Amino acid sequence: MAADSPTHNRPDPVAAPRRRRLVTPVLLLACTGAGVYTGMRWHTTFERWLRPSVANTAHSSEHQKSAHDAPEKKQLWTCGMHPQVIQDHPGDCPICHMKLTPLITGDAGNASSGPPATPATPAPPSGDRKIKYWHDPMMNPPYLSDRPGKSPMGMDLIPVYEDEAKPAGAAVTIDPAVVQNMGVRTVAVTQGPIVQRVRATAFIAEPETARTDINLRVSGWIQKLYANTEGMAVRKGDPLFDLYSPDLRLAIEELIAARRAQASGGGGAVAGPLNAADDSLIAAAQLRLRTLGLSQEQIDQLGAMEHAPPDVTFTSPINGVVVEKSGAFTGSAVIVGQNVMRLTDRSTMWVDARIPEGSLGRVRTGQPGRVRVDALAGNLIEGEVIFIHPNFDEMTRTALVRMAVPNPDGLLRAGMYAVAEIDTGSTDQVTIVPREAVIDTGEARLVFVSTGQGRFEPRRVAVGLAGSDGMIQIVSGVSPGEAVVSSGQFLLDSESRLREAIQKFLSKGAETGGQSSTNQPASPQEGSPSSGPATAPPARTPDPTAASPTVTAEQQQKADAALAEYLKLSTTLGAVQKSGAAPPPSLDMSALISAAHSLHGALSGTKQESLAVDLGKAAAALKDQPLTRQRELFSALGEKVIALADAVRPSKAVAGEGGGGVLYVMHCPMAPVDKGGGNGDWLQTTPNVANPFLGPEMKECGSLVRTITPREKEGKGK
Repeated sequence: MAADSPTHNRPDPVAAPRRRRLVTPVLLLACTGAGVYTGMRWHTTFERWLRPSVANTAHSSEHQKSAHDAPEKKQLWTCGMHPQVIQDHPGDCPICHMKLTPLITGDAGNASSGPPATPATPAPPSGDRKIKYWHDPMMNPPYLSDRPGKSPMGMDLIPVYEDEAKPAGAAVTIDPAVVQNMGVRTVAVTQGPIVQRVRATAFIAEPETARTDINLRVSGWIQKLYANTEGMAVRKGDPLFDLYSPDLRLAIEELIAARRAQASGGGGAVAGPLNAADDSLIAAAQLRLRTLGLSQEQIDQLGAMEHAPPDVTFTSPINGVVVEKSGAFTGSAVIVGQNVMRLTDRSTMWVDARIPEGSLGRVRTGQPGRVRVDALAGNLIEGEVIFIHPNFDEMTRTALVRMAVPNPDGLLRAGMYAVAEIDTGSTDQVTIVPREAVIDTGEARLVFVSTGQGRFEPRRVAVGLAGSDGMIQIVSGVSPGEAVVSSGQFLLDSESRLREAIQKFLSKGAETGGQSSTNQPASPQEGSPSSGPATAPPARTPDPTAASPTVTAEQQQKADAALAEYLKLSTTLGAVQKSGAAPPPSLDMSALISAAHSLHGALSGTKQESLAVDLGKAAAALKDQPLTRQRELFSALGEKVIALADAVRPSKAVAGEGGGGVLYVMHCPMAPVDKGGGNGDWLQTTPNVANPFLGPEMKECGSLVRTITPREKEGKGK
């Protein structure tokens, strides 16, 4: 039995693998059951996590699809000089032929003070809002209508509702951010003095009263010349030259002898009379030496000597400069009355200014002033008026006014150019604003008052004196403490004119029962040129017969001749230039100048005489000038010609039949009026713009202002 025990406890090699095969399925079933239980346990939590993610993914997909399907912003193109021109493609401006610039439609509403942009087809008004009128805010003059449609530029009209039109009026309301971008600046109305000054060109001169001549009263020879150069500065007491003169030495010996006699005189009864005689001799000797040109100090020194020196030193009597040395050198012989040299004290200098006739009446002696010298870096030097010349220069229409200014450092030199300013007076405390804040419309003066929140109100003001410091007095219209616009007010003025045109449009519609217009542009302000194409109706047409005087046949003939010569020049400057062709030579002005001279003779003694004179001067200014300069001056010439055509109506032959028998007054906003004057207007015989100022570059830049009807068409021809 004992022998069988080890054999009985030994593991069965066949049973072990069988048990391992049974454990593996049991473990798999247990893991599967645990997984199922866990899934059922956390199903709700997983669902709560997954739902937001799925929803967000769907929303993002829908948003991307919506953004993809949304229409893109349409790119528009406009002209910087004519903002009413808007196209959906690049190109040239049909008015001035400048390249159009891109306009971002999304920013257009923010960059304008008008109503925001609307869809191409305006939506009907919501609720009870009532449309008051329709307009195109991009056009100038404003385009208004009482019904929907399109403007002449092809833009859809935008509705303006009654509640939006109520605050229109003349006041302007602009978003504050837009105000900042427009460069609108305001200043406070203050109180202060109005300082008036007269400003004129001047030059530095040496004072005549400070000149000193060194003349000899004895004959002799210059032994040594110390002041040997012109322009040399000398101080009072400095030696000028040593003079040997027998006559002068004899006079010194007489003084020494008289002093010796006085010193050797004894006592006794005759001592008194002798001393008196010696004193008389000494006084006579001293007087003779003073007469010969010696100073008292020199006389005292020479009288104390034992013997007269061979030479006598002449010294400078003033602090100054040697301005002239009349041929005097070391060893030169001089005679009585000879001028050896001239000295000038330049511690004070004169400033001679030429004051115009219109300002001369305000200048008085003793008035303070100041001088600005370019050579001294524009430093101001205070001075005073010391002299007004009694004579008047008829050629320059000016008078000389002299100021005295200090020159302690000697920096002012004779002949320097300077600018003199003289204070002619100032007022007490008055209401003042900067001069640029006042807009002169020709009929009234306006300022724009800022009332806050981007609202600006135009207000008429009465002005007084204008100061030389850029300030102007306001008599009435605004009060101290109010804020007025000092920069960018012309942009506000344009907006105010737009609002005023709208008000006129609405007033006209109320009078006619609401039928104010049918897709017709409103009339612009009187006096403002049209910005539309040259073929548009004139913005203003004054009555030509009201101011047309009665003229003789000779006067009519001379006026027609002058106008015809001008029209030839206008046609030449406005003609199309071939590509690569040489520029035309300068204009020959002799025919127009001759015609103006003949017209002056015909109109002599009449009210229109000055027109002929002005025409002749304007034509003469173009004579012998290069072509570029003649284009700049042609605006001033056109202004005079138009004034003549308004006063003396041209005949039908001058206008011709090519342009409908009338003359056309054109205007160019880019005319170089800052270089040549005028107002940018010119006269031509056809309605098609032919710009004489810009020529080949921008031949069609301009617009029609009005027409001038010939005399025969008015039924008044002779």
